[in-house]
Amino acid sequence: MPRRLTIVTLVPLFILSFGAAASAKKPAATPREAPPAEATTPPVESPAPPAEAESAPAEAEVAPGAEAAAEEAPATMMTPVNQPHWGGAFRARWVSLPHWFFGMFTKASQPVSSYSIGLEGYRRKRDSENPNRFWEISFGLGYQNMSAPDGNWLGSGHNAAIDTDWVQFKNFGFWTIDLTFIQRQFFNDVFGIHYGAGLGLAIIQGDILRTSSSSACTDANVGDPSKCRPIVCTSQSSGCTETELKNPPNPALPDSPSNPNRFREGSVPGAIPIINLIAGFDFRIPQVKGLEFRIDLGFYDAFFLGGAAGYIY
Repeated sequence: MPRRLTIVTLVPLFILSFGAAASAKKPAATPREAPPAEATTPPVESPAPPAEAESAPAEAEVAPGAEAAAEEAPATMMTPVNQPHWGGAFRARWVSLPHWFFGMFTKASQPVSSYSIGLEGYRRKRDSENPNRFWEISFGLGYQNMSAPDGNWLGSGHNAAIDTDWVQFKNFGFWTIDLTFIQRQFFNDVFGIHYGAGLGLAIIQGDILRTSSSSACTDANVGDPSKCRPIVCTSQSSGCTETELKNPPNPALPDSPSNPNRFREGSVPGAIPIINLIAGFDFRIPQVKGLEFRIDLGFYDAFFLGGAAGYIY
């Protein structure tokens, strides 16, 4: 009986120990679980994507050439197709203010017939719609002589016997600066026209000297210096000499018809604005690229007719 108890007792212990041993061996049986092992094998192939990633820089090595081409393309695009051109010219003109012009506000006057010279620099650009049309901005510097001959002057509405003056212009002229906008239209490689307008400033130099003419002056004879002139002018039938005018009878007395005493006109301003209106003809020489000639006419505080020679780059 005790032996049976011992066997009976050992049987559960054996079962328990066998169960423990069996449970301890279960992890070793995991190799049967092949699917999980196969599922882990793809990570072994995972280095392949980095190899493809490394190939990307190899392809990117071609990019610098493409980048160079891309860099050249913007540089070409930045170069304007219609580039402006720059030029310069020398101009010479005959200037005039005729009797009829002064006749609008004087009874007697002396016409201006003189000259003007100047230099110009300009910027010219082709019209985007018409290849034969050009727009130009011109900057000019010059000198314009505005001296009229000696003679009688009388304003409108004034008494000839009292207000007629013998006027002299001494080195009278304008130093000028102007800015002009011009349009040029060429019809072929040789001939074209131009027109435009602008504004400027004239610095006045020189003097205007006045001496009263005699009381014998009338509206009828004010234009005849042999009949209407200062009483000190006796050495010739017409006009006056410098010696006669600078030696008045009585320098202490003010100027008057009975005592001509030359004086300097004090109302002349130091500077005046310039109104510039211009038109003319253009001539080019196809065999000499850039060389240009032109004929100008217009108004530049006086009527003018002249020409210019220039070169454009």
